[in-house]
Amino acid sequence: MINRIRYFFAQSKASRRHVVLKGMELISHQSNIIFEAHAKLRYVNVELPDPEIPLKMGAYSYVRSNSRILHVREIGRFCSIGRDVTLGETPRNHPVDWVSTSLSVSHQYKPALHLASIGHDVWIGHGAVVMAGIKVGHGAIIARNAVVTKNVEPYQIVGGNPAKPIRYRFDEATREALLQSQWWLYDQAQLRELDFSDCQRFLEQIKELNQVVEYPEVRLHDRHIM
Repeated sequence: MINRIRYFFAQSKASRRHVVLKGMELISHQSNIIFEAHAKLRYVNVELPDPEIPLKMGAYSYVRSNSRILHVREIGRFCSIGRDVTLGETPRNHPVDWVSTSLSVSHQYKPALHLASIGHDVWIGHGAVVMAGIKVGHGAIIARNAVVTKNVEPYQIVGGNPAKPIRYRFDEATREALLQSQWWLYDQAQLRELDFSDCQRFLEQIKELNQVVEYPEVRLHDRHIM
């Protein structure tokens, strides 16, 4: 009861600072997360390995319920991450070159620490798995139930187990122009006035914006909002 009350007040404190945080009991005590305002984390299991290395989660990104965040360094802005997703799954939770894979005897084994990185404007479908150490580029799409074992290039769509390239969202010139625009650095209110349905028109409009935004940050550590 005491913990539930404490979590309620912590979640309320986060909400007043424009961060949606549900299911605090699913986040390990050692997990250290820095949210930008307008980030959303709803009933997600978070077990970050090193409290000295915080996870940074960008503005307007969300992770939906029953997902797991394990070995991850950053999630960019405007990311859409579905249900039952696993981010940062280590491929070697047990030793394969020791005498036994059982941790009851190989108890000194510790998997190497390799952190995944998710760029800006990434869409990850329900049930997907992104392995530890993987870098997912800006604007990429990971299909539902995909298992990502290799880096994903910007604006690339991948799917399958193991995930393989399907196609790029745009031609090379458009991809490069979108990356150079760094549109995710601008204020969301300004961005909503632009035409996101037409790449070329959008790229002309974005040139008129010149003021990037720094969103307020909220830190969660040891299940406390700081």
